[in-house]
Amino acid sequence: MASLPVEWPHKLQHLVKDLPLAEGQDGRICSRIDVDVDADTLFILNELEGRARHRKVQIRMPDGSSCVTGEMNTIIGLGSPADPTHHVGRVRISFHDVSWGRCSDE
Repeated sequence: MASLPVEWPHKLQHLVKDLPLAEGQDGRICSRIDVDVDADTLFILNELEGRARHRKVQIRMPDGSSCVTGEMNTIIGLGSPADPTHHVGRVRISFHDVSWGRCSDE
């Protein structure tokens, strides 16, 4: 039996509001976005990454009409943030095997 996807935390919704979707070389949909993060956000992301390992992550669209679901890749640190006064670093959040549709709890 497949496990339910891990729900993307509402506190992190602002990080993926402009999440681009693209077709990979293998024809599957993938996505990645580079964002500046503060210390609390980085902690939540790392905790989420641990819970989501080998499972899908479900991101609800702001209007609640649908979800983007995909497997979350390891978070990659990209170095210094663009805005060092409010952030501790820049990270890449990425997903593979992305699909768009109904949320798992519907």
